[in-house]
Amino acid sequence: MAGELAQYACSMTGFAFQCAWMAGDLSVVLFGERDCANAFPRLTTALGGSEEWNFYTAALEEEHVIAGAAEARLEECLRAVAGQGRPTLVLSTCLSEMIGADPVPVCRRVEEETGVRIVPVRTSGLVPRTQAAVMDWFAEVLWREFGAQGPADPNAVNFIGYQTRPPPDPRLDAVAFRGELIAVLERLGLKFNAAVPAGARLRDWQALPLGGLTLVAERALYGRLSALIEGPDRAVVEVPPPKGVAGTDAFYEAVARHAGRTAGAALRETPERRAALDTLREARERFGGRRLAYGLGSHHNFEASQLVFEGLGDLPLLQEMGFDVVLVIQERDRPDVHERIRRNLAALGVDLPYRLFYEPAVLAPILKESGAEVAYLSDFLADQADQVGVSLVRLGRIQSGYRGVVDATALFSAALRGGFEARYRRYLRG
Repeated sequence: MAGELAQYACSMTGFAFQCAWMAGDLSVVLFGERDCANAFPRLTTALGGSEEWNFYTAALEEEHVIAGAAEARLEECLRAVAGQGRPTLVLSTCLSEMIGADPVPVCRRVEEETGVRIVPVRTSGLVPRTQAAVMDWFAEVLWREFGAQGPADPNAVNFIGYQTRPPPDPRLDAVAFRGELIAVLERLGLKFNAAVPAGARLRDWQALPLGGLTLVAERALYGRLSALIEGPDRAVVEVPPPKGVAGTDAFYEAVARHAGRTAGAALRETPERRAALDTLREARERFGGRRLAYGLGSHHNFEASQLVFEGLGDLPLLQEMGFDVVLVIQERDRPDVHERIRRNLAALGVDLPYRLFYEPAVLAPILKESGAEVAYLSDFLADQADQVGVSLVRLGRIQSGYRGVVDATALFSAALRGGFEARYRRYLRG
């Protein structure tokens, strides 16, 4: 099962996290108490300050639950939200599910009367699921409810599960992976059709059925969506993320091959690839044999690029750069846990040592025992790395494509310089 080495999650939270990037496109109504909505405005500064913030709550209170008035409260909320005219997702919560409140009749009635598309989904935290399972379910809902109808264009390509989020400033497109990807597609005579879920807007999900070729970073991560897309005029191909020079070469060659194109020398001799090769040689000299602790099992953010291949999507680049990698996994030290970890690593062909830590507060000694000089961890674990003088690069910060090699080399070079200063600061003071 995909995503077994990451934190399990509430499906309502998972749907909400992914809807947050569609402010202005659709509205989200949480069918529960007010507290379920408290965290979402702080997903990012940009989203929290948006005038088009799209989260609403039925704000169920004790009186609504006792009086059996939860559905009436939801209807009141939906009529207010429908005035904006945006499609609306209604997400059930633990409270509404426990009391058996049914949102479907209410949603149908308000939809018929207002003409606004309203989609109820029976989410909650009562049955924890893997983040991967929640993301695939979310994708299935958006495909079924909003996918466009029409013939697929054989020259239009979709990308699922990659780091395709648009940069916050359009002027940065040229140096982001998305810009590199679009430029390569144009050289091959292909069109960038849609990319989900990273930074996807509703129009991306709507356009998915119109792409003739879909690349998915890991089919097990999006099994249900892949099955829905695949058809006589729509091909779905699993292609691992473009991490490192070798991985990026293989990625672009796969795009060309499955689209009936030839990558050719023009693709292999791009300035971006030449820069990546030059940088990679420097990286191997700088990082070769140095121990890196790669963190798994701590993140809870529904980011496909950090869940692909059990969170090890960035491993090929780190190994290509010469790092000696040890895994540090947030899990209990039990026989069944070890069996599950070994099974998952073996299925991925990964043969690396690993160490377990059962909660964030006890990671520091594990890092020290591992001999790591630098760690690739979730940012909230920075204090643990700092306690033992281990440099840290935030998990998910490594980018894709040829430019990702250059960026990663700069990141780890800066981190290791900082780590040296942290370990020996007392000797460096005048």
